[in-house]
Amino acid sequence: MFPVKAAMFIFLTAVSAAAEPLAEMDGTWRGSGWARETPQGPQETVRCQIRNAYDDASTTLTLSGQCVVPGRLLTISGKLIGSDGSERITGRWFKPDGIGSVRIVGIQRGGIVAFNFNAPDPATGRDLAQNVEWRVSDGALRLRSTDRANPDIVMSDISFSQ
Repeated sequence: MFPVKAAMFIFLTAVSAAAEPLAEMDGTWRGSGWARETPQGPQETVRCQIRNAYDDASTTLTLSGQCVVPGRLLTISGKLIGSDGSERITGRWFKPDGIGSVRIVGIQRGGIVAFNFNAPDPATGRDLAQNVEWRVSDGALRLRSTDRANPDIVMSDISFSQ
């Protein structure tokens, strides 16, 4: 498994936000930053472009896009659902180049979407567990994830703009 696979999954699942932030995430976004696979692993440069379509009637964000890490192109997609009148969010993320399909559950508050991610790495069996936070503000998105066992260890930091 290449070093950024887990962080890329987290990056994309983070978009499984909430009714209010999900609507703000509509459109085409370009981002760059860094990510690492393990707490001890090196930071790798990440560049992404995602296309989000938000459906107000169903409070659903459908996402598709691509991310580039040195020497590799990753395709990503997902469907993320907010709950009217609730902070709860749910969804399913599909990352064909690694983890596969994973269910997402989290919360939304104002411009912040947060959730925990936990899945086995299909290549190594290692548990990939992280805390993920998306911040939506003034036409910008920022993804930041931390190691679940030690939240002081930052696993990814990617900023997006339209």
